[in-house]
Amino acid sequence: MERLRDQRVFVVGASSGIGRAIATAAAAAGARVAVAARRSDALEGLVREGGAAHAIPMDVCEGASCEAGVARASEALGGLDALVYAVGVAFMHEVRDVDGTQWQDILTANVIGAALVARAAMPQLEATRGRAVFLSSISTDDFPPRRGLGPYMVSKAALNKLVEVLQVEHKRVRLTRISVGDTMPTDFANDWDMSAAGELVREWTEQGLMFGRAMQPTAVASHVVDVLASEESIPVTRIVPTYAD
Repeated sequence: MERLRDQRVFVVGASSGIGRAIATAAAAAGARVAVAARRSDALEGLVREGGAAHAIPMDVCEGASCEAGVARASEALGGLDALVYAVGVAFMHEVRDVDGTQWQDILTANVIGAALVARAAMPQLEATRGRAVFLSSISTDDFPPRRGLGPYMVSKAALNKLVEVLQVEHKRVRLTRISVGDTMPTDFANDWDMSAAGELVREWTEQGLMFGRAMQPTAVASHVVDVLASEESIPVTRIVPTYAD
């Protein structure tokens, strides 16, 4: 069933992982999809596979690139009905070990980029009474916080507040923040020290912060399609894995 038939959907952060799965699921549900990321080769592959109709190289860290990317997506699709911001940058460090450049990188990708893309897309979405979806993380609600993920959790907490502010400023647009649980495979942990990561994961598990399994990106994508297909406003939702047997 083509639940998103003829919807014009722009997925940012679609070169791999959850973003790629969302683009593919939206296209399968009948949407006309444009995808954006820095890795143009990965985007072109997605188009060849039928997961999107238009590939748009874009760097969310650059305001001019965000403006141009949204404009190209709108032109290619003939307008925008939905935006999905699926960018997620993370590294495993304690806050005391993070320098200024690393803080700039993670905050720019996870928060500032979202604000810049939203700024460019909101006039289009207001015109169509469309929807904007931003992917956050259940880790922002963890207590105690997951040691080693401090910068990532700070950036996603800031994203949560950004979405709340956008909900106040753009009442003609249905904004949704989706807090996503542990998901694999993705590029999320590509640069992590796996030995150190294993130790931290054991610690998180002992603290009751892990569920014993991770979701597939397709599970998250299915949930996003449900949100996009709804006629109602869904301000906040969560998707988490069930406990392993």
